[in-house]
Amino acid sequence: MGKTDWELIQSFNAVAQAGSLSKAALILGTSQPTLSRQIARLEQQLGITLFDRSTQGLRLSGAGSKLVESSEAMAEAASQFSRLASGSHISLEGNIRLSANEVIGLYYLPAIITAFRQRYPKVNVELDISNSETSLSKRDADIALRMFRPSQAELVARRLPDITLRVVASEKYLQAHPEPANPEELAQHNLIGFDRDIQFVDAIKSLGWPVEEKDFNSRTDFLPLQIELARTGAGISVTHEHLIQKFPELKMILPDLHLPKLPFWLVCHADVQHNRRIRVLMDFLAEQLGTLLNQQ
Repeated sequence: MGKTDWELIQSFNAVAQAGSLSKAALILGTSQPTLSRQIARLEQQLGITLFDRSTQGLRLSGAGSKLVESSEAMAEAASQFSRLASGSHISLEGNIRLSANEVIGLYYLPAIITAFRQRYPKVNVELDISNSETSLSKRDADIALRMFRPSQAELVARRLPDITLRVVASEKYLQAHPEPANPEELAQHNLIGFDRDIQFVDAIKSLGWPVEEKDFNSRTDFLPLQIELARTGAGISVTHEHLIQKFPELKMILPDLHLPKLPFWLVCHADVQHNRRIRVLMDFLAEQLGTLLNQQ
C-alpha cells in the first residue's frame, strides 16, 4: 500500500464525526456523491471496509472505528499547521473571526467593531454570536469573549473587568407598580427570566431569595429579549449595569443588593497569539471593553 491521500483521510474523518455523508459534505463544502467516491477510493487503497452501509445510512465498521482516533489527530495537526501559518502574517489585512454571546454581541460590540474597522479598514471582522461555546482549537473562531475562564492548556486568556449585574425595571413599569423595597417583595411583581435554562433560577435560590420558576411571568432564553421586555415595561429583570447607562429608561432597583459578578475573559489559541492582526484586535477589545466596564 502506497501513501494515502490526506484529502481522503480528511473525508473519512468528516463522515465519521458527522455521522452521515450529507452532513459531512456540508462541512467540507463538497457534494455527497464526491464524498461517497472518496470514501470508496480510500477503502480500496486500504483494502478494508470503513463503513457498513444500509438503508439507514453509514455506520463505522470495526476497522473504521480503530482508525477514527488517528484521523482526528491528523485533522488537529492540519488545523495547527494552518494556525501557525496564519500567525506568520504581519500585514494588517485579512479576516478575523470573533465569537461572543448575544448580549455582548448586540449591545457592546457594534460600536467597538465600527471603530476598529475605521482604524484598520483592510481587516474584515466576522462575528459569531451565540451563547454556545465556540471551539478555538478547531478554528471555529480566532478570538472569543467568554464569561468563564478556559481550562484548555492550549488557550491564552486575558482577564477583563468583571461585569456587574443589577436588578432593573423601566420607569414605565415603576409608575404602575410600587418599587420593591427588598428581595422578598420581588415575588409580588412581574418578573422576566429564563425559559428552559434553569441556571438563573438556581442562582437566585442560592442567594436565599423567595422566588420560584412559576413567579417569572415572561420567559425567554434569548437574553436581548429579556432586556427589551424590561425596557418596554413588561416587568423586573437582571442585566448588566453598563446597559442601565445605555438605556436611560431602565432604573436600578434594590441598589444595595449585591449580585455575583460575571467574570469576563478574552481568549485566543496559543498558536495565533502572535498573529499581528489578531493581537491588535485583542488589544483593541481589551482597551475598549475595559473603558466601558470600568465606568460601572
